[in-house]
Amino acid sequence: MMIHKMATTRKPLRVLVTDDGYKSTLGIVRCLGKKGISVSVMADSPVALASYSRYCSGKFLVPPAGDEAFLPAVKDIVRRGHFDLLMPVGYTAHVALTRHKAELAPYTRMETADFEKIRRAADKRAMHELAKEVGVPTPRTLAPASYKEAVQDSTELRFPVVIKAPRETLCDVVRYARDRRELLTLYGRICESADGEGPLPLIQEFIPGFGCGFFALYQDGVCKQTFMHRRIREVPPSGGVSCCAESYYNERLLDYGKRLLDRLEWHGVAMVEFRYDERDRDYKLLEVNPKFWGSLDLALEAGVEFPYYLCQMARGQQLEYSEDYNRHLRYHWLLTDVQHVLMGPSSFGAFVADLLRPSVKSNISWSDFKPNLLEPLTRMTSVIRRLWRKNHRAYKGFPGFRTSKP
Repeated sequence: MMIHKMATTRKPLRVLVTDDGYKSTLGIVRCLGKKGISVSVMADSPVALASYSRYCSGKFLVPPAGDEAFLPAVKDIVRRGHFDLLMPVGYTAHVALTRHKAELAPYTRMETADFEKIRRAADKRAMHELAKEVGVPTPRTLAPASYKEAVQDSTELRFPVVIKAPRETLCDVVRYARDRRELLTLYGRICESADGEGPLPLIQEFIPGFGCGFFALYQDGVCKQTFMHRRIREVPPSGGVSCCAESYYNERLLDYGKRLLDRLEWHGVAMVEFRYDERDRDYKLLEVNPKFWGSLDLALEAGVEFPYYLCQMARGQQLEYSEDYNRHLRYHWLLTDVQHVLMGPSSFGAFVADLLRPSVKSNISWSDFKPNLLEPLTRMTSVIRRLWRKNHRAYKGFPGFRTSKP
């Protein structure tokens, strides 16, 4: 078993975390704060949830990560604050900061993969090609360059299918088509309004089964820590973010995840998202998430302290390999789980059972309750801001919402 310890004779570590509106930021702040690490939050909103934690040592208001003023603001903060480690959370922050990693190096460390690797990992088409190279199964996936190509290639598809963005986006652009006629109607509208700007969405075979993930921390291309989970409930119910999940272990899933990240020669944290195919009882790659993930709280509760391990790496420590964790832990994010029940009332019984079962953990912390109390307000603010961004940065003619799963 790997025991992670930090030298007590050194000065306390100072860490700066980006917020980006992700729920995992609060988990990171709580994890590091409990270790006695000074952790500050950098956000583009005054209602950033993690900044209200009792474990947050400081808060910095900055422009959005996609703004030109973001990098100068960050450089000024790390230079003045003498932070030992800068920890981006969201994809946009990862891209913005790793692109200028060399400029930030004189002031702070970043335990992330390089910019080009992050961009490649976030490219779903590139990852599906890589999966074929390393022998990892994937759903049948098309990447049409035009509507005509979609018409020709769709004859080979098995329906229903999923239409999704080819890379990480600010909006949730996922749609389902139950048959070829519905697919071509939806895709035709997308092509008409895309106006040749950027690659068209992917068309992917829908996999009946359940979602699961392989999570890992790498140090200079070598895997050091792993974790796995399976999704129980999601928002929206048709497929989205986890609102209830449980820790999980499967040797084949472990092997598939490591094959991909080994070939990428990864550094830092990453999630490899799969879907278990109940037809052939195998795991099919959906995408690689080259950053912290939304369900990080489950890993932390199961004993895998990914943010803390990054701090050890920043201290120059060489970590040992471990895949030890509580493999039978169920966890739910209460407010998101309530949202799931409102959208899919058939889950009400399971939700209540989890709510009353003491062994089921949640993101509610009575010793650090203020962020949980303010979560509804920050959620509402986040939704408004994302809707505004969607109107400015989403696919033209490709509304960012999900329809019911087939």
